[in-house]
Amino acid sequence: MSAPNRPFTLVATLVAKGPKEADQVVSLVTAIAKRANADAEPGTKSYRLTREVDGGLKIVVLEEYENAAALKAHQASPEFVELAKQAPNLTSHFDMAFLDTVYP
Repeated sequence: MSAPNRPFTLVATLVAKGPKEADQVVSLVTAIAKRANADAEPGTKSYRLTREVDGGLKIVVLEEYENAAALKAHQASPEFVELAKQAPNLTSHFDMAFLDTVYP
C-alpha cells in the first residue's frame, strides 16, 4: 500500500535483532525525530518515537503527514537515508501501516 494523497498517520514498527541493535535503532530514529519535529519538514505534522517497556526490542514510530509528498520529502532526509542503510543489519522485522483519522 502506498501513502495517500491526503492527511494520514503512519505507524512504523521495527523489531531489532537484539538489545544493542535496538539501542542503535533508537539513536538513528531519534535523529530523524529531532529533524521532523524541528520544522525542517513542513509537511510532517508530528513524529513520535516509542519503545517497548524495559528496553524491549520493538520500536514503534507514530508519524503524521499532510500527504504522500510530505512522506517522500521526509524519506529523502539524510537521517532517514542513514536508517534505511543500516536497518537490514539492525532489525529482524519492519512494517508500515497507513491510517486515516476516524475520531476526532
